[in-house]
Amino acid sequence: MPLSQTYNPVIIGFVESKGHVNIPLLTARDEYGQLPSEYGLLRRRPTRRLRKTLNLSLGLAVIRLLQQGKNLPEMIARFYEHWDRDFRADFGVDLGPFHSLNDPSALKRVVEENAAVWQDILRTDILDYLQRNDLVPLSTLRAISPPDLLKKAGAILAKKRDNPAHRGNLTQIDRALALVQARTHAEELASITGGDITRFSAARLAVHADGIAQALERISRHLPLSGVDGLMYVRGRDVEFAFAARDASFIALGKEVGDCTADKSVRQVDQDVENIYWTVFAWFLDRNYQVLKVFYDGEFVMKVHLLPLLVTGRNDGTVVLAVDAIEATPVFREDTRVGNAALLERREYVFARMVKGVQRIAGAMGVEHVVAERFSNARWVRQELEQFPEVYFHIGDIRMIDELEDVFELAKRICAAAGTEPPRSVFMELQMKNTFLLRGVATVRGVKAFALIAGNPGIGIPLKRVVGV
Repeated sequence: MPLSQTYNPVIIGFVESKGHVNIPLLTARDEYGQLPSEYGLLRRRPTRRLRKTLNLSLGLAVIRLLQQGKNLPEMIARFYEHWDRDFRADFGVDLGPFHSLNDPSALKRVVEENAAVWQDILRTDILDYLQRNDLVPLSTLRAISPPDLLKKAGAILAKKRDNPAHRGNLTQIDRALALVQARTHAEELASITGGDITRFSAARLAVHADGIAQALERISRHLPLSGVDGLMYVRGRDVEFAFAARDASFIALGKEVGDCTADKSVRQVDQDVENIYWTVFAWFLDRNYQVLKVFYDGEFVMKVHLLPLLVTGRNDGTVVLAVDAIEATPVFREDTRVGNAALLERREYVFARMVKGVQRIAGAMGVEHVVAERFSNARWVRQELEQFPEVYFHIGDIRMIDELEDVFELAKRICAAAGTEPPRSVFMELQMKNTFLLRGVATVRGVKAFALIAGNPGIGIPLKRVVGV
C-alpha cells in the first residue's frame, strides 16, 4: 500500500448533530480533524506542513488518564452497563465470549473456592509477620517506606534464601517469600479491579475476567489455589491467546508490532504504509473491537483484530465475525533483521492454530461466518489467506453493529474525566472497508474480496455478478 496523496479510503465515524457517517479519510480530516499545535503539542512554524489529526481530543484524554493511573477498564465497563442494547435479541449473537476468553461463571467458582486463601493473603500484616518470625530485623523494616515494603522485603528474603548460612531456616524463608510474592500479585490485582474479587458477582468479574485469571495463575506459583488450571491464561507453552488489555500496552501495540498503528510512522517496519495511529483510540473504547494476541511458547508473535460486523444488502443482513487485520511481530516476519528462523519454521502450524482459535470464539458467540481481510504486514500471512475460499461484499454493505454511537458517547465522558475538549466526532478505519490495501481485492462498484475462514460463501455476492456477467 504505497503512501501517496491518493490514499483516501472510506472510514466510518459518528459526528455530533449528524450521527453515523461513511466518509473519505481526507474529507474527514479536513472537516473534523484538529491541529496538534492547537493543543500545544507542536509549535506553529511557517516551514511545517499543517496536517490535521482525527480523534485528537479523545487520544489526549485517553493518554492523560492512563498516565494518571486511572482505571479505564472500569470506566468503560460502567458505561456499557448502562448502554442498553440486547445484541442477542437484535442479532442472535452472544457477545459474552467476545469480551473475555474466560467464562465469568467458571471464574467466580474458582474465586469462591479460594476465598479463604485470598482473604488470608490480603489480611496478613506483612511487616508484623516478618518481624514476629525474625525474618527481617525491625530496624530494617522501619527504614523501608510502606510503598516499597513488598519489593524490598522480597529482595531481602531472596538473598537470605541463597545464603548458605540460613539453610536451617529455609522452609520458613520460602514460606515468607511465597506470601510476599503472592501479596504483591494480589495488590496488583486489587489495583486493576478496584476491589476485593471475592465480593464480585459473575457480571462484575466479567469486566476483568482474563486479567483476574492471569493474576490467579501468578499467585498459584507461590501459594496453592484450586481450579486455576482450568482457566484461560498464557502459560508459555505452544500456541496461546489473550485479548489485549485496555491499558497503556494497548496504545503501544502498533509500536511493538511495527505496523501502521504505531504512534509514529518511523516506528513502522514498512514506512511506505499510511500511518493510522489515530484509529487506535476509537478501538480502545469499543468493547466490540478486540485485538487477539497470539503467543508461541510465550513469545508474542501476532495480533489479530476482531469485531462482529453486519453485512447488509441481502435479506435482513448477516452478522459475521470479521478478522480485520492479522499483523506479525518483527520476529515473525521474513523481511526484518530480527526475523527468527526457528519461529518462522512453525508459522503454518501457528497460523492454523490461530484460525482454530478464532473459529472457536465465533462458535461460542453463535456466529456461523468468519471472514478475513486479506491484507497483512507479513507476506507469508497473505499467502496463507490465499488458501481459503473467497467471498465478495460491497464495502457499503459492511456495517458496525452499533454504528459508533456508543463509542462517541463514551468518548465524551472520557474527555470530561480528563478535562480535555469534548469531541465533536469520533472516527475509525476498518480495513474491511478499505479498497486501497491490496491490488486485486477490489473490483467494480466497490466490491471487495475476503478470505472465508468459516461459514457459507452464499452470504456474499455471487462471482458472476462481481465480474459483470
